[in-house]
Amino acid sequence: MTGADVTLAEARVAAARQRLDGTVDRLHTELEPRRLARVALAEVTGSGERAVRVGTEAARRNPGVFAGGATLLLAFVTGRQLVRLFGKKKRQKCLPSPEDTATPAERIGS
Repeated sequence: MTGADVTLAEARVAAARQRLDGTVDRLHTELEPRRLARVALAEVTGSGERAVRVGTEAARRNPGVFAGGATLLLAFVTGRQLVRLFGKKKRQKCLPSPEDTATPAERIGS
């Protein structure tokens, strides 16, 4: 190897090192936690806004389906409370029926 070859190899190494340093700097900037959090928040916000927009448009096109779905969801979430509210109430009897007071032997004979 001649001196010119060594100089050329050193120049290539220096250029490769500069490219590598630039790549590392770019990666460091792109992978910064605050930047990643901002990007993620923007994506989630954008997705949420799109979902709300699509849901609103669907509700406008099909109000009956939307109302039915909302009613089912409400019934599912508050099922126990609705049963207690609208459930059958047991009526208390004033006088016990003969069947309630009869002994098993009396029931067989009747």
